[in-house]
Amino acid sequence: MLVRPPLLALALTLAAPVAPAAAYVCPPVTRVGLSDLGYASYRQDGHYRGTAVDLVEELGRRTGCRFQFAWYPRSRLFAEFSANHVDIVMSSLPDAGRDRIGLWMPYAYTRFELVLKHRADSAYASLAEFVERDTGRLNITRGIHYPPTVQRQLERLQLAGRLEYVNDFDTVFRKIQAGRADGTLAPMMIHRWHSQRLGAEAGLARYELSDWPRGIVGAYASRANLAPELRSAFHASLRAMVADGTVQAIYGRSLGAEASKQIFAGGMRDILDNYER
Repeated sequence: MLVRPPLLALALTLAAPVAPAAAYVCPPVTRVGLSDLGYASYRQDGHYRGTAVDLVEELGRRTGCRFQFAWYPRSRLFAEFSANHVDIVMSSLPDAGRDRIGLWMPYAYTRFELVLKHRADSAYASLAEFVERDTGRLNITRGIHYPPTVQRQLERLQLAGRLEYVNDFDTVFRKIQAGRADGTLAPMMIHRWHSQRLGAEAGLARYELSDWPRGIVGAYASRANLAPELRSAFHASLRAMVADGTVQAIYGRSLGAEASKQIFAGGMRDILDNYER
């Protein structure tokens, strides 16, 4: 049984290396950055928890490497990663700038949704439609990679005084609950965790957006800090976890079978294809 130590002393020593045969050497510790991302990563009872944490623990079992978690606001996390103070960032959308400093290792699907306080007469098929038809104010978090189609709509909201950036999703959902914001953009992994935690799930409406289709989320491994052989071992081990069903099982334990089935609808082929590029 794996016992997780408190936050300030957290360093996972995981044995039984089963990584591919290519020679690599584990550093004394590999630093993993986490942020407030709902069921993907959260803090509870003095411990880090979530699917990202479970994936790293499994990665340690397969490679024999030791990992240490650190918690940052999302925007600061990528600044720390760029400054080579963090070795791996979890739960990341692909981005050209991040590709220059890290090796992307995809493992799951994600889809951001428009999350609003219930409006009896509202239904939105796209963020553009919300911008044009509604007067509501959104709060969104810094450090999220917003695709160009979404970024254009966010700029329209900002010009209209209907957009505010904050540091984390906890702040976002507390402000929605308090009536200081009308909604946000968040995937199911995040909005379900925060709305359930705050007892606010029944008061929220969620809309899939045609201008923000489903994407793939993964981990970035630092090119500057991690030797090529070690990056390859992490890359191969995560791919194996996708292929053998481990990732889906981890998501199922956290979110339940139905939610996990929804996230991975269509199978893992699109994720695995990214490993061949």
